[in-house]
Parts: sequence; structure tokens; C-alpha cells
Amino acid sequence: MLKPFISKNNPFGEPDNNGELFVYSYLTPRYWLTWLFLGLSFLFVYLPKHPRIIFGDLVGKILYNIGSSKKSIVDINLKLTFSELSTKERDKLCKSFFRNLGHMYVNLPLLWWKKDNELQKIIDKKGLNLIEEHLKQNRSIILLAPHTLSLDFGGRALSRYNVLSMYKPFKNRLLNWFVGRSRSKDTDKAVIYPRNKTGSIKSIIRKMKKPSVFYLLADEDISVEDSIFSDFFDTKKTALKSVSKISKITQSKVLPCVCTYNIKEHKYNFQVFQELENFPSDNIKNDCSKLLSVLERQIMIDLKQYMWTLRIYKNRPDGSDIYKI
Repeated sequence: MLKPFISKNNPFGEPDNNGELFVYSYLTPRYWLTWLFLGLSFLFVYLPKHPRIIFGDLVGKILYNIGSSKKSIVDINLKLTFSELSTKERDKLCKSFFRNLGHMYVNLPLLWWKKDNELQKIIDKKGLNLIEEHLKQNRSIILLAPHTLSLDFGGRALSRYNVLSMYKPFKNRLLNWFVGRSRSKDTDKAVIYPRNKTGSIKSIIRKMKKPSVFYLLADEDISVEDSIFSDFFDTKKTALKSVSKISKITQSKVLPCVCTYNIKEHKYNFQVFQELENFPSDNIKNDCSKLLSVLERQIMIDLKQYMWTLRIYKNRPDGSDIYKI
């Protein structure tokens, strides 16, 4: 049974031994290849800037050339989202996306192996004062993030705050533990819940009584029952009703944020924006429409760094499956 990842330093009174822990079965032959992979990942931590750029570009090209199914999803998403783009324009954007994807994979080990104070040096942060204004008023906030390729570095930018969030579990339990512990380092003040566990949202809502930051990614197409279709660029997409509901229950303001990566400078840029006005309202349809308008602006900050491999149109108004090949 999956458990949350709990920082020893968390302020919610949650004992860290109630969370995911290392178990000796991770040392069995079943996980030896995973240990080899994790050991090799350490080599990427101290790559100098220019070799890092070269290697990230190389990984991106390899992924582009071997990832036919992923490329298909990217093309379907781009074609539906931006109907006026030509095949050539979509392919150019797809190549740029895969280049950034390559750099994402090369940089992920930084989060796994480096200490928080070292990671903060490569993250430029803007708008944190907006978070602090609300926390000083003894209120929690919902920080609404899109699935950019740098989303984990966005979470790392918040390490000074009381943080609540959710994670999508890996099937490999060792990898799940290893990555999860990097999101809840001993110096953090975080509790990260498994997304598919019943009761995770209720636990988060209870903990939001203490001024905290709920780092929420709500742009996936998860459930038709908890969603409303609204306009999104050149098509329609589901928007989660739960964002409005949680905001209303906890009396928390919703602030958008975005994290992107500058390849040349090897710097992450994390920015928080002003709270959504008149949100939540008494009209759930308007709330959902506003969420997608915000997502549009977040994506356009750097179009090639949005995670276009997500099945963001899994549910369609007519019930069709556009990803079925």
C-alpha cells in the first residue's frame, strides 16, 4: 500500500516513519538493474555546463528518433491545440520539445543527489512575495502549476515553505522510494501524498488549516465525472472542478506559477503570478473556464517546454479516443 513521503522537518505533526520507507526487499536481485541505473545517474550530477548541453541535446535526439509512440501523441496534441500549424511547423516544435525532454532527463539526477541549498543556486525565483503575503495572513494557498518539463524544480523552489502536494507513483517501488525521498528531503517541510490513494485530498485539506502551500498540477485529463469541458486554444478540454471546490472549502486563494529551464545558462526560472480574481465563484463553469485560460497563458510562456506527451485530451466531448492507433 502506497504511503505519502514525509519530511522529518514537516510542521504538520506527521511522523516521518508513517510515510514511505526503505525496505530490505529493495536489495534483492529484482532491483539490481534499478540500482545500477541510479548509480550511473550520479555521474550526471557533476557534468560541466557545456558537456551537459551536448549530452542533453544527444539524449533529446535519441528520444526523438526512437519514440514513435510519444511523437504521435505530441503531434495529435499539437494538431488539436493549434489547428493552424502546418505539419512542418508541428514537427519543428516537436523536435524542440524532445530537445528539452532530453535536458530534463539529464538534469533530474540533480534533484535526487544534491542537497537543497545547492539546488537553490540554479533556480531563479520571482513572485515569492505573493506567497508570503498570504501566509502572513495565516492563510494557505493553492499554487497552480502546469506540467512543464521542469515541474519538479518548481517544487524544489518552494522548499522554504510548508508544502503539500501529490505524486504519481512509479510501478518500480525502489524508483518510487528513491525519487519520492528527493521530493521530501530532511531539510524540507513537506508531505507528498500518492495521487491515486483514497483520502489523499481529504488529508491535504485537513493540513491546509495550518498556513501552507498546496503545489497542485491540475491540467491532466483524469476524470470526466469531476470535470467540465471548456474552450482551450482551438479545441475543448476538461478542467477539474475540484480546484474550485478545494479553494472554497479551505478558503485558499489560487496563484498560478510556472517553472522553465534555460539550457544555455543551466538555470531554472520559477515564477509566481497574482491570485486569480473572483475565484472561486458561484459558477463552477466559469471557474473551470478560467482555469483553462490560465493554463493557456502558462503554456505560452515557453511552448516547447510543456509536457506534450501527456494525454491531455484522453476524454472528448463525443466520447472518442483520439490516441487510439
